[in-house]
Amino acid sequence: MNFLVNLIDYLISSKRTFIYSTYSLKEYYRIVSKLKSATIKYRVASNAHMSYHTGVTKNDYGSEYKFYVKKEDEHKALQAIHSK
Repeated sequence: MNFLVNLIDYLISSKRTFIYSTYSLKEYYRIVSKLKSATIKYRVASNAHMSYHTGVTKNDYGSEYKFYVKKEDEHKALQAIHSK
């Protein structure tokens, strides 16, 4: 499974710039909200193990979420993420 995650991560990162990583689902939603409000297109690579019955992750700290943006949006995205 890690091979597949690493392959997807490589394919995304070859076209995008890595800007942020989190293990927290709460933090994931906070970053998504900030990027959307700044109208920045992003991609997320995740190793989330999805629950078969519910379709959501089993806990808040079990998966890693890596955020990628276009190189030209990197500065704007970092400003949006770290703004209060």
